[in-house]
Amino acid sequence: MNPNVILNEVKNPVQGERRDRKFSFWHDRAEAANAVGVHPVKFLAIVLMLASSAFAWPWSSDKKSAEDEARIKDSLLQIEVRNLQREVETLTRIRMQKADSLEKLDAKHWSNRYAESQLTEEHQNKTRELDGRYSKLSTDLGRVTEEVMANKNVTEEAEEKSKSEEIAFDALNTQVKLSIEKTLGDVAGDYPVGMNKRLLNLKRASAEAEKKVPNTIAAVQGYMADLLARHEVTYTQSYGAELSQVGTRPDVNVNRLRLGTVFLGEVANDNGDVQALLRSGALQGKVFEWNANLPTEMAANIKAAVNQAGSVTSAATDAQATIAIPLDVLQNKAIKNSITDTKELTWTEEFKVFFKKGGIVMYPLMLVAIIALLLFLERFVMLSYRGHLGRRFTKKMDALVAEKKYEEAANLCLKKETSLAMVLFAVLNKVNDTRENAERSLQEALLREQPKLERRMGLLAAMGTIAPLLGLLGTVTGIITLFTVITEVGTNDARVLAGGISEALVTTEMGLVIAIPVMILHGLLSEKIEKITSELYVQSTSLMNKVFGKEKVD
Repeated sequence: MNPNVILNEVKNPVQGERRDRKFSFWHDRAEAANAVGVHPVKFLAIVLMLASSAFAWPWSSDKKSAEDEARIKDSLLQIEVRNLQREVETLTRIRMQKADSLEKLDAKHWSNRYAESQLTEEHQNKTRELDGRYSKLSTDLGRVTEEVMANKNVTEEAEEKSKSEEIAFDALNTQVKLSIEKTLGDVAGDYPVGMNKRLLNLKRASAEAEKKVPNTIAAVQGYMADLLARHEVTYTQSYGAELSQVGTRPDVNVNRLRLGTVFLGEVANDNGDVQALLRSGALQGKVFEWNANLPTEMAANIKAAVNQAGSVTSAATDAQATIAIPLDVLQNKAIKNSITDTKELTWTEEFKVFFKKGGIVMYPLMLVAIIALLLFLERFVMLSYRGHLGRRFTKKMDALVAEKKYEEAANLCLKKETSLAMVLFAVLNKVNDTRENAERSLQEALLREQPKLERRMGLLAAMGTIAPLLGLLGTVTGIITLFTVITEVGTNDARVLAGGISEALVTTEMGLVIAIPVMILHGLLSEKIEKITSELYVQSTSLMNKVFGKEKVD
């Protein structure tokens, strides 16, 4: 700074303004010094020195003031230089710190760049490796997909073939099961010789066919074994000692002679009782039936044939012997003779025979008959009690009404539990009300009583309708059974066919025998109900007119 300039400023006449500017200048310098780190005490000393010189300079000489001012300026300059040096040092230090920070940041930046490049290179290597693996896997996947599709097509073809074979196997197994079940159903009425063995074979075959994984081959083998056993019985003959039941005597030692399925006779060893296995010709599913009540001549001939067979067997000779069997091959005469030799039966035994001929349908027919009888008795008793129309009651009621003793008349009705009493009570209960309300009460009472009178009549009529239908059902099932028997064993005698049809018609006869009386009884009860209902209307209307006659005239 130039001293002359400062001096000129001091000599300016406007000293107050200069001082203010000078103070402002030094104030700014103090703030700057404080900003750059100059101690406030030192700055205050300098300001005091400047202030003392400022107050002293008007009474000093100009030369001395100039020197002092120069010294002050030099001091200030030195102080300012030192301050500036401090500022420079501070700024240099800050610059160095910033440079170090920048260098560290730059080093860190380049380190990060290096790490990033390393990661990028590793990523690129991994990407190239994964691309190679992806290409290989894509190729393998395409090849595997083609193989899977080919195997899938082969599998579908195998499944279709397996399914068709399974369906064919199931159809074959089902056919075998049906054949076994049919044979099992027919065994009970078939030829009884060897029946236990046949049943065991068929049961085993049926169990094999019913397994979760059916053994159809074993089932077929069992079924064929049964057929062979049945044919063996049909085309062979035998004689020997057996343990049998003759009549009602169990466990009897007998000699049995059998010729196929045409003849089978037994003679007891203890008393010589004779029985033979004959065709029944009935509809109960039994083709063959033991008969111990044979005609005397037939029993003697069978006994002679069995004894002759025993003597031939005991002789142990190879010579062929002929034995005369006293039985028609087709057994028509046997059936006739067995029927003509029957004993005279009581009416109870005849009913049992008649009931047995009708078959299983006779049981529901008898149930229908019992239900219809119980319904009739219940309705008859109920109508006789509930629908009773006593003359004494009506006369007494008319007398009480004529004397206008309505309360006593109502009490009389409550003592009686008949429909007529309930209907008349409904009118007497409204005697103090209007005729319209009395008519409504009467209508309600009639609607309550009429269903009580007609209850179960529809069920009784249904019993009369069901009975002939059940009889027709029994006839149809009997005819079906008859033709099944004819299909299996055949017949050349029309009498057997006629006998089977007559047995089939037993149920129809029984159904009509039940239905006709039931319908007659239903008609009688219906007529009785109509009579009671009409009497209820007549008596209630008459009582209504007697009680509310004046209102009607008005």
